[in-house]
Amino acid sequence: MAVPSTPVPSVLTFGEALVGYATNADNLRLGSQFSRFPGGADLNVAVALTRLGTKATWASVLGDDPHGDYLADVAAEQGVGLALARAAGSTALMFKAGGRDSDPEVLQVRAASAFSEHARAALTPELMSMTGITHLHLTGIALGVSSEARAAVLALLETAQKHGVTISFDPNLRLNLWPDQDEMRSVVNDVARRATVVLPGVTEGRLLTGQAEPEAIATYYLEAGVTEVVVKLGKDGAQAWNADLTAASRPYRVVPVDTVGAGDGFAAGYLAAYLADEDLQGRVDQAAAVGAFVTTRRGDLMAMPTRSELDDFIARQQPRPTSA
Repeated sequence: MAVPSTPVPSVLTFGEALVGYATNADNLRLGSQFSRFPGGADLNVAVALTRLGTKATWASVLGDDPHGDYLADVAAEQGVGLALARAAGSTALMFKAGGRDSDPEVLQVRAASAFSEHARAALTPELMSMTGITHLHLTGIALGVSSEARAAVLALLETAQKHGVTISFDPNLRLNLWPDQDEMRSVVNDVARRATVVLPGVTEGRLLTGQAEPEAIATYYLEAGVTEVVVKLGKDGAQAWNADLTAASRPYRVVPVDTVGAGDGFAAGYLAAYLADEDLQGRVDQAAAVGAFVTTRRGDLMAMPTRSELDDFIARQQPRPTSA
């Protein structure tokens, strides 16, 4: 009798990507020369997962313009599965400055983008069947981009629940997208409660839950029905909770040069370990390692490590044995 094979974990991410332009000037006002790079949380996570050896597909809508061509080419070159639609309108842009600052100035231009106007065009019958998809990863960014994008996220969320697909959710708050913070809390928390894993930063968690301490933030979501909560603590790593266990990440000491993209790397590191059935400690340790690694490079998507790079990084972080 044939033994049923275990499905290979395959992650679907959904959201808007951006074409970035970076300057080494201290701020955008002074910048005169820019270099181009790809970015966007959901594409970043898909690329990071792929580099770590986890199959991932990125679904989105790109403008029918050269910037859209560029992002489609980059994603394909990274080996990411693609479920892309093209639509009238521009592809979103991002400008970044601060060559000597680990917390750079960032300006995003998303208004009337192809994604914001036509996000549901990506939701083809093939995609909505969830064929081959074992996990859906969402962020709060698309929830704030437009009502159209929010409707697409909610449709995907409902479909994933219907098909028994596990779901992770990173609030990834962009406050400029939310003129009404009460609405933000309501919408974001409604999605969070329906997720399997929620990954807020500690500042986000405080804003969304009204709780000050990481454990209280985790308790808020666990009591709402979430299975696993991971609270990111910046340079202090992260802590993770489920109904029975708590785990704090081991420390990874780096000199950061750019923090943009670190949260996306963290999410990918956690999900790769989660889908590989590592224990809670292994999950949060790997997530913190990827997040720390990303801060040592510039370039958002291009900062994501391969599996061998991550293994080397972790090995270098191990304490050296003392001599007798």
